[in-house]
Amino acid sequence: MRILVDIGNSRFKSAIEDETGLHPLETFAWKDIFLHEVLERVWLEALAGRKPDSVHVSNVAGDGLLPNLNAWCCTHFGLQAVAVASTAEFNGLKNGYKEPTTFGVDRWAAMIGAHAEHEGAVCVIDSGTATTVDLIDASGQHLGGAILPGIYTMRRSLGKYTSALFAADGRISPFSDNTASGIAGGTGYASVGAMDRLVTEAEQLVSHLTTIVTGGESQILQSMMHADVIHDPLLVLKGVSVMAGKMSAEEICKASCCEHLRAKQG
Repeated sequence: MRILVDIGNSRFKSAIEDETGLHPLETFAWKDIFLHEVLERVWLEALAGRKPDSVHVSNVAGDGLLPNLNAWCCTHFGLQAVAVASTAEFNGLKNGYKEPTTFGVDRWAAMIGAHAEHEGAVCVIDSGTATTVDLIDASGQHLGGAILPGIYTMRRSLGKYTSALFAADGRISPFSDNTASGIAGGTGYASVGAMDRLVTEAEQLVSHLTTIVTGGESQILQSMMHADVIHDPLLVLKGVSVMAGKMSAEEICKASCCEHLRAKQG
């Protein structure tokens, strides 16, 4: 059994993976919280006394949160989280970036998850704080991607840089009779329009393809896009699982709190 983690720009997602499959846990905003208190509620209650063999994490939140996560895992499980990383190639999937290590690991994990589950060309859309679009051809070559603000990021930007507008929620419709819905419609259609156009561009490059949407705002895209899409909220965690499955016990041990194991062996 292992725990899979996706730390994004604003939210913390995780799942328990055991012989019966992937079991998603509560998602929460990680900023301005006491992480140990939340993990005790979200993880320990779900584990019900069990301990994972390993914890694997995709982290794009910088170095601020990971040390706290590692300290908590060492205290409760006797191990640290193993951070996955972007590489030039994985299982036939080839990274299109000139410097693969600069490619967002969440995007890399999402592509790995998509490549493992779907044959042929794939377009992966991950929509949250930022929305990313990545295209993989049928041979597994990543052809590059696009990055734009997420829907709620656009709304917050309007509230920050204008004196009369605010980042309020509202009903998404093309034309509105109030400011909140006007912002909701404008930002929603801006994102959906960009996604449909990028999928059209992708189809011109690779012909037939499968488009997958994931991330916190993916349901909005799924409900509004003209393109046929598959909604997979666990795509990044699935990719982390695939990467974890390729790691050796020695690699996991090197990244973990193994002093107690070495003491027993000595």
